[in-house]
Amino acid sequence: MRFSTRTECAAALTGVDAAFAKGRTTAIVGANASGKSTMLRLAAGVLVPSEGVVDSTRVERASKRAFVPQRASLAADFSVRETIALGTALKTASAARVDAALEAVGLAARCAVRFHSLSGGEQQRVRVGRALAQIECAQGSVLLLDEPFSSLDPAEVARLVIALRGFTSEGGSVILSLHDAGLAREVASDAIALRGGRAIAMGSADEVLSPTMLREVYAHEMLEANSDARWLRPHL
Repeated sequence: MRFSTRTECAAALTGVDAAFAKGRTTAIVGANASGKSTMLRLAAGVLVPSEGVVDSTRVERASKRAFVPQRASLAADFSVRETIALGTALKTASAARVDAALEAVGLAARCAVRFHSLSGGEQQRVRVGRALAQIECAQGSVLLLDEPFSSLDPAEVARLVIALRGFTSEGGSVILSLHDAGLAREVASDAIALRGGRAIAMGSADEVLSPTMLREVYAHEMLEANSDARWLRPHL
């Protein structure tokens, strides 16, 4: 995938050959500008590759594939319920999907609150809820999430992880990017490590998200957490 400017043509993603299985969560990790968002946007159909092919014929319908970009704005100040309902056809038959999405992201009690009055973490959960409502049936469907845990507090992270696990348990696939390698190893079954627009490792999350591999990904020393480490993570 190449992007052209007035002065140069830069390769954003090169030589990546990946497949995503049903019922699994794949984490895409890498430093800033490594190609994570580009890869997700290609898989979502937002971008068309300048070279190669993205085979998404089985999930081309909006009811089978939903994408939550890293920076998503909402101009109109709808309520939480109205915003999530935007992911559906707004038919009466879709009400159950909206209710399920509200429950999944833990915002049923906040459904009447206006979107712009929510915290950043709550707004992020609304965006994911809208994507969940968009999916008609998890089986064979795909959720693509770019940095979905940004702005979330630990409890909100746990809530969202539980929702995503429910989606994959019903036969859906989740593809997400994130910077927290420890959280990625906790929530993902598979992982792809990018560096400079190239995939330098693909496979199980335990193998790809090792200190040795992550040292190469980030060009920085990475340490394995142990019982003496001073760090906290939510119970998932």
